[in-house]
Amino acid sequence: MKVTQPTSSYTTLLSSITSTELRKIILVVWYAHNRRTFAQGMERWALVDKGLCELVDRLRLRGYHRTLAVELQLMTVGDDPGKYDFTKFLPEFREKGIAVIVDTAHGDRVLHSSAW
Repeated sequence: MKVTQPTSSYTTLLSSITSTELRKIILVVWYAHNRRTFAQGMERWALVDKGLCELVDRLRLRGYHRTLAVELQLMTVGDDPGKYDFTKFLPEFREKGIAVIVDTAHGDRVLHSSAW
């Protein structure tokens, strides 16, 4: 899924997923002005967070026994990597799955993983 700003259309897409073989969802963010601004704006991901939780709950009712991973790939970032608080990314989903943030612009470096 290519994401610029999280909207309800993403939750609609998530609600259409029915495969109990699903292991990972990749969200591609093509441009983030800078990591600090992006990290501070994690609250805007609440719609996606809720949709992912509903997805896991729905799949579990159908016999899903896997741990779903969501990977956010930052394709182009305006500043140099730094230490920011990415723990606010998908806070509810983290209780049901794994959230990973990858700096694709600088060699696929993992900036944060809730599995750590």
